[in-house]
Order: sequence, then C-alpha cells, then structure tokens
Amino acid sequence: MQSLESNPFLEPDYLRLGNPKQQELWQDLEKWKILKNLIGFKPTLAGTIPINIDTETSDVDILVKYNVPSHLQKICYAKFRNFANYSFSEKTISLRVTLLCRFSTPKFQYEIFGQSLEPTEQYAWIHMMVENRFLTLANGNFRETIRALKRNGIKTEHAFCQTLALKGDPFKTLLQWNQKSDDEYKELLSKNGF
Repeated sequence: MQSLESNPFLEPDYLRLGNPKQQELWQDLEKWKILKNLIGFKPTLAGTIPINIDTETSDVDILVKYNVPSHLQKICYAKFRNFANYSFSEKTISLRVTLLCRFSTPKFQYEIFGQSLEPTEQYAWIHMMVENRFLTLANGNFRETIRALKRNGIKTEHAFCQTLALKGDPFKTLLQWNQKSDDEYKELLSKNGF
C-alpha cells in the first residue's frame, strides 16, 4: 500500500503534465473553478482519467467529504446549478448516505460523490489505487485490454476482474487487493499473461 503523504493523486497538479486528456481536464477544472468551489469538502479526483484508462465517454469523478449534508447540497446548488445537466440526489451506497451532484461543462461530465468519509477512505479511491497498482506493475497490453473492455460497455471494476480472472463481486474483490503485496499483484498478472 502506498502512503498517502507521497501519493501524487492527492494534488491535481499532476494533470497539468499528464496526457492530452488530463491536461484538458486540468484546464477545465481551473476555468470553471470546480475544485476551488469545493475546497471545504476536500475534493479529490478519482476514476479513470487520473490513471489513464478513460474512454471517450468517461466522466470525471470528484470525491468529497461532508460533515453536514445540507452544506454540500447548498454549495453544489450555488456553484453548479447553471451548468448543463445539473442534478443533485441522495442515495444509500454501502450503507452510507451518499450525495451525488452531476453537471456538464462543454468539455466534461462531472460527478461529485459526497460521503461522511475522507475521500481517501471511500471505495472509489481505494479501487483507483488498486487499479493503478495493477497498471503500474503490468505490461503495456494490460492497459489496452482494460480500455477495450470499457469501450464495449464493461464497468471498470468488472473489466479488471474479468481480465485477471478474479471471481466474486468486482467491487468487493478489488477492495481486498488493497491489502496485498506487489509480489501478489505480479504473480496474478503473470498468471494471466501480463
């Protein structure tokens, strides 16, 4: 497991020097002040664009922590309601009250995902860290295999589990890999030809 202090994904600056899509996302976030408007909620990017397995239809996931749900709702309404496709909803996900705010800029679709947990303790973050370790330790074919499955409409977690022949609920299975060593990752990748 990577320590949080040294984790480059915690500061969105890495996007500025990333691939063309990541650079475009950086410019969009800056132009519309999206992260700045959420600063009190510890906004943290997750999903496929940060780890370079996005497809043409990938949205931008922003994890936030709220203390009072209505505060997040008010900020989202005040700052994002004038964007296209704005919506705000509340769901229970993994027994937690989860607030979802969606909207689009001309270039990206955004989903703000709010829970009462630190962003780095939310499942979407842990999934991204596990997926990034697999991508880092695998050969180049692995990333393209994942992308191809995603282009065919398969969700990210399912694509990883399918490619690595992992059984069970993909969301729970990937969480378990957060505790495993690099050697265990390499062994599984090697067994599957990556």
